[in-house]
Amino acid sequence: MKKFFFAIFFFIQIPAFSATSPDFIIAKINSKAITNSEVVDRYRFVITASKIKINASQDKQLLLNQVIDKMVDEELIRQEGANLKLEVTPIEVRDFIEIVALQQKKNATQFKLFFINNGLSFDNYLKQVESEVLWSKIMSEVLKSRVRVTDVEVKEFFEQHKFNTDVTKFFVAEILISNAGRLAETAGQLANKLVAELRQGADFKNIVRQFSGSITSENNGEIGWVSQVDIDQKIYVAISKLGKGGYSEPVLLADGYHIFKLLDAKTEATIADHDMNSARNAIFGKKLQSLAKGYLMDLRKKAFVEITS
Repeated sequence: MKKFFFAIFFFIQIPAFSATSPDFIIAKINSKAITNSEVVDRYRFVITASKIKINASQDKQLLLNQVIDKMVDEELIRQEGANLKLEVTPIEVRDFIEIVALQQKKNATQFKLFFINNGLSFDNYLKQVESEVLWSKIMSEVLKSRVRVTDVEVKEFFEQHKFNTDVTKFFVAEILISNAGRLAETAGQLANKLVAELRQGADFKNIVRQFSGSITSENNGEIGWVSQVDIDQKIYVAISKLGKGGYSEPVLLADGYHIFKLLDAKTEATIADHDMNSARNAIFGKKLQSLAKGYLMDLRKKAFVEITS
C-alpha cells in the first residue's frame, strides 16, 4: 500500500508571488505535482468569483488550506479517471462551461473574458472542469451501479411518513466543509468565515463549487425538498429558524460542518413522496452520497500525498 502523508504547516505568501518569481512545488500526489503558481491562481479565482473579502492573514491561510485540499482531491480524481480509462471530451468541457456561464448570466465568451480581465489562467480552470466531469462519470458509471434499494427500506420509508399531515417542507441547499484529515482543526473556523461572507453578499454558488465536499455541489449545493423526518434534528433546528434566502450557522455532523441555505418553504396536507419512485430516489440519494464520500476517502488512503512547506 502506498504511503499517505500530509505535512501539517505550510504558508504561501500571496502578495510576494509574481509572474517572474521562481515557481515551486506545493503538493505531490503520486507522480503529479501542484505548483505554487497553480495554487495562487486558484486562490485568486476563488476570491474573485465568490466575492469573499479576506483581510486577516488567518482567514487567508484557512482558505489556502481548503484550496490546496480541493486541488489534491481533483488530482486524485483525474488519476482515478485515467486508471478507469475514462475520458473527458471537448464537447463535455464546452457543455459544462456553458452551464456554469449561464448560471452566472453570461455566455461562454463572456465567461472566458472574466479570466482574461482578472489575470487568471483559463487553462488551470479547465483542469478543474476536467476533474468535475470525471467525478460525475465515476459517480454515474462506477458508484451508482453499487447502490441497491430494498423493498424493506422502501417500506420503512413509508412507515416514517404515513402519519404526517400538514408537514412543513424546506427547499434547502448546503455547503459541506469536511473535518477529515488535515483540515480537522480549522474546518469550523473556515465554516464560520464563509457564513459571515455569505451574509455579506458573497456568491453562494461559487462558494459551493470551490469549497463544498458534498456530492450536492454538482447541483449548486441543492439537497431538494425535505421535511423534519427526512433530516437530522440538528439540521431541522437550524433551517426551521431561517427566512427565505437565509443562511444557518455551521451545523457539525459526522462528516463535517454544514452551512444550509433556505431557498423556499411550504406546507403540504399530504406528503408528495408517497409513491414508490420518489421513495426509492430519496433512499438512493442518501446511499449514493455515503458511498461517494467513502470512495474519495479510499483514493486518499491509497495515494502518496505530500504537502510541502
